Amino acid sequence: MQYQPQQQSYNPYSGALCYAELGCSYVSSGGDYIYLRLAFSNLIGFLRVWIDVVLLRPVLVVLSILTASNYLVYWFYSTCTLPRILVKCLSSFLLLIVGFINLISATSTKRLHQVYNYFKIGSLVFIIVAGIYRMYFGRIENFFEPFEGSTYGKITGALYAGLFPYTGWHCVNNVIDDLKDPNRILPRSIIISLLICILIYFFTFSSYFTALSAYDILISDATAVSFAECVLPFLLYIIPIGITMSCVGTASGNLFIVGQMFMVAGRDGLMPYIFSMKHYESNIPVIAILFEIILSFIFLYFISNIRKLIICVGMINWTCILLTVVGLIVLRYKHPNRERPIKVPLIISIVFISILIILIVTSVLNDLENISTSLFLLTTTIPTYMFCVMWKKKPSDFNCRYNSFVIMLQKLFHIIYDEHNE
Repeated sequence: MQYQPQQQSYNPYSGALCYAELGCSYVSSGGDYIYLRLAFSNLIGFLRVWIDVVLLRPVLVVLSILTASNYLVYWFYSTCTLPRILVKCLSSFLLLIVGFINLISATSTKRLHQVYNYFKIGSLVFIIVAGIYRMYFGRIENFFEPFEGSTYGKITGALYAGLFPYTGWHCVNNVIDDLKDPNRILPRSIIISLLICILIYFFTFSSYFTALSAYDILISDATAVSFAECVLPFLLYIIPIGITMSCVGTASGNLFIVGQMFMVAGRDGLMPYIFSMKHYESNIPVIAILFEIILSFIFLYFISNIRKLIICVGMINWTCILLTVVGLIVLRYKHPNRERPIKVPLIISIVFISILIILIVTSVLNDLENISTSLFLLTTTIPTYMFCVMWKKKPSDFNCRYNSFVIMLQKLFHIIYDEHNE
């Protein structure tokens, strides 16, 4: 019996439901990459992998690590500008810890991720309770004109920044091979987690406004700490620890997810097969994770304008999500007889596609400079695809050197080829 969700569940559940159908219909790790490759072509699937592993995930890892470092450094420099060199050094240390954890054991990574989530939820619950308490006593003056002084000049950045906290509902599809009963667990995890995320962030942001004005929130390097200074002085050194643990967990989760996608793409021949190799004991895609750690360090030290990068990568990411939901409709016609434990009404997919088109078109019309950067990043996919995938008959000398390099890495990291049969 198929689950038919209510048609009024549009946004953001519309996209989550579409991904739940795809995940239950095509049970394989890889997420968007798998669906785009099946619906369109290897090139489109490769585009998603390339964007994810080279741009999106490293940026998300760096943002999470920088946020964690800002909260820790803010302890000692709450009244002045944070020293950037100290933030970068602390970020490097945290990134090394996250990378080390991901390289040790997948089971340990998952368990630590759960612990990090408890810290995050616990910290936010403290903020929410304090905010509700202040609302009860009438501290709602900042709610009357929350958009006072706002302009439309940076609406693109505002849209992507507003969507950023709520992304992630499609990430479970990347590690679906690790689920014991994906047809039952996947839709529940996506829908329930999204509901919890929406409620927690809504009440958290509302709580901030009981103590801070919109301007205070904008200029603060650590909003939760600024809130604690005004409302919960006795928690001033506790809340930052919870937020830091949460951010470290987010970075760890992104490394784990992209490692799985990288591994599947290597297994399918769309990435060098060295990325599909796993440690013979821990079953971890060591090379894929090491590659992401190196890229994260590059973004951490050589990219100065992170906000610009968020806009560029955000537009590309939502474009790929748009293509994936269009691919859902294509796959229904390409594979009409495939078993679909969840089948989302077509109107939900159409509504979600329409919303994303409006978002992307708005970006194009309001931020041509960043859009040109996004298009440049997209064009790097084609020559890479031609070299890695289309060019089958590479020179024998190149193949010989490459194979020798792979053998050296196998001996160094104790990795073997993943004998996975779909």
